[in-house]
Amino acid sequence: MNQFILTAALVAKEALRYTPAGLPVIECQLEHSGEVQEAGNARQVKMSISAIAIGSVYEKLNQMHLGKVARFSGFLTHKSLRSQRLVFHITHIEL
Repeated sequence: MNQFILTAALVAKEALRYTPAGLPVIECQLEHSGEVQEAGNARQVKMSISAIAIGSVYEKLNQMHLGKVARFSGFLTHKSLRSQRLVFHITHIEL
């Protein structure tokens, strides 16, 4: 199963573009910081991840202001067939 859920702040977003099939696409950058439990100990975590919203979910992302925190759900996959870099594909946003 490939499911990724992250509470994060929207820190950057690109201009809206369209796929060759005509679907709206918006790329963004998300940042998360918090505390998790690992091996019985508290650990501070901070991360930044590239993300993309395609289709109907782009509208919610496009309307968000920078700095807004939300819960993002989706999956991870390679940026392209030739790239090993992972990108978070957002399928649901909970404000």
